[in-house]
Amino acid sequence: MDLISSCDGKRIIDVGAGATTLIDSLVENGYEVTVLDISSEALRILSNRHGTNLQYINDDLSKALELGEYEIWHDRAVLHFLLNPNDREQYVSNLESCIRSGGFAVIETFSTDGAKMCCGLDLHTYDEEMLVDLLGDNWTLIDSIRHTHINPVGGERPYISTIFKRK
Repeated sequence: MDLISSCDGKRIIDVGAGATTLIDSLVENGYEVTVLDISSEALRILSNRHGTNLQYINDDLSKALELGEYEIWHDRAVLHFLLNPNDREQYVSNLESCIRSGGFAVIETFSTDGAKMCCGLDLHTYDEEMLVDLLGDNWTLIDSIRHTHINPVGGERPYISTIFKRK
């Protein structure tokens, strides 16, 4: 929440939202929230909690999507699962399609010094330079924080959280 609140704007898309309680905090703090997830079950859980207070998108970020326009993009659970370079390119294309100049991307991912698998799935881990390279010249890295995420079922996961601003 600290990372998101440091960005200007209240219109946010949370990609790979899952059933996170972060959404509760966003709504309580006056954000206009759209959640995107590949899991219809995760969106059902959020819908049961929030009803029509959210916009819901059930889709896959590795495909070309028409997402609308937002001031903030937040991802804590998608990018590191995209192993195919084409899927990562499509992710960036979707990001750029909905965040205009002056908008923000808060991207959180497993760091290169952390786990190589999560939930039985392989990961593509990142450091700051790799994220800068992935997003390209249209984005400026504003902040980066390395921290340890505690997995809900236990276990420490080194993470990197970044804030980028669209040029």
